[in-house]
Amino acid sequence: MADWTDREPDAELDLHGQTVIEAVANAERFIRAQKKARPGAVVRLVTGRGRGGGGAPIRTRVRTLLRGLRDQGAVVRDYRLEDSEGSFLVRLR
Repeated sequence: MADWTDREPDAELDLHGQTVIEAVANAERFIRAQKKARPGAVVRLVTGRGRGGGGAPIRTRVRTLLRGLRDQGAVVRDYRLEDSEGSFLVRLR
């Protein structure tokens, strides 16, 4: 049986060009809307890898959001940082 991470995402949200606060709010809104529209879907959140030497603040905050939503158990079933390290695949409940 194929791993859920092998599936093509059902939807994608690109967070480039947003502030950290905007990106986290938009990511949560997107995830909750997709969970309602497509229960069990796999979605991609494109965070970028961060600018040279500056870390990746959006990626870090989105990871914290995803962990919290997974631990609450209502919206996110699982998530994984993709090999490019510039996006997350998220499996919804």
